[in-house]
Amino acid sequence: MEFLDLQYFVSIADTGSFTKSALQNNVAQSALSRRVRDLETELGTALFYRNGRGVVLTEAGETFLTRARGILAEVEALRQDMRQSTGALDGTVKLAVPPSVGLILLAPLLSQIRIDYPQIRMKVLEGFSGHVADWLSAGKVDLAVLYKTKSSALLDAEHLLFEDLYLISGAQAPVLGDGGAVSLAQIAPEELVLPGLPHGLRVLVDSASAQAQVPLNIAMELETLPTICDLAATGTIRTILPLTAVQAGLKAGKLVAQKIDQPAISRELILAHAPHRAAAPATKAVVRLIRSHIAELVRSGLWVGRI
Repeated sequence: MEFLDLQYFVSIADTGSFTKSALQNNVAQSALSRRVRDLETELGTALFYRNGRGVVLTEAGETFLTRARGILAEVEALRQDMRQSTGALDGTVKLAVPPSVGLILLAPLLSQIRIDYPQIRMKVLEGFSGHVADWLSAGKVDLAVLYKTKSSALLDAEHLLFEDLYLISGAQAPVLGDGGAVSLAQIAPEELVLPGLPHGLRVLVDSASAQAQVPLNIAMELETLPTICDLAATGTIRTILPLTAVQAGLKAGKLVAQKIDQPAISRELILAHAPHRAAAPATKAVVRLIRSHIAELVRSGLWVGRI
C-alpha cells in the first residue's frame, strides 16, 4: 500500500466515480482501477460496490475511508509544520458553510486569506447545516461554520454568535400589525415557505411553534435559499429567515423584514473543527480570520447578531 493509493481511494470515494477521479488526478482510468484492485487484494476485502452509475463504498470501504482521511490529514499537517519552520505558511484548508453564511462571510474572508496567506489553498463547500455537520464528521472538510441544533454532536466547536429570525415578506405584501415586530400568533394565518425537516431552521421554527401552541401554515417546503427568497419577493407567500440570508433583497427594496417576538426565535452559529486538523498551522490561521471577520461584521452592523 502506497500513499498515492490512499489519495486515489479518497478521490474515488468523494466523486463516486472512477472516471471523474481519473480526470481529477490526471491519470488513466485503467491505471486507477488496477491500483484499487491491488489495494482490495492486499486488504482482502472489497472497498467499492460497482454499478452503472458509478461506485459506492462497502462497509469496509467506509471504515477504510475514515482511516485514510486521517492519515492524509496527518501527512498534510506534517508538511505544513515543516513549511512553517521555514517561515512559509501554506497548505490546503477545506471549509464548509451554509448558504446564508456564505453570502456574507465568504467574499471578505477569502479575499483576506489571499492577502495574508497567499500560499494557503482554500476549498469551500456550501450546504445546509445538517449536510455541513455530516461532511465534518466524515472528514470531508477541516472546518465548518454552521448553526447549532439539539442533535449536534460536535465536540470540538466554539460559539461565534447568536442571530434572531425574522418574518420575510415581499415589499408589496400586506404588512402585518403596525410594521414592527410580529408574534407567532399574527403569523399563524399566513402561508409560509420553509425548508423541510430535518433542516435546522425548520426544527427551530417548529419547536417555537409547538412551545407557543401556535400552529403555522407551512404551504411549501423548499431546500434552495435563493428560490425561497425569490418566492417571498413575489408577495404571494412569506418565509422565516435571518437577516443575513436576505440582505440583497432588503437593499433592493424587494423584501421587508419584521422581527419575530412572543416568542423571539434565535439560533447559535458555531465554528467546528475536525480533530485531526485543528492543530494544522494553515487551519489555525483560517480560524483566526473567521473569528475576526465575524466579529467585525457584527460590530459594523453588516451582520445583525450578538456575539
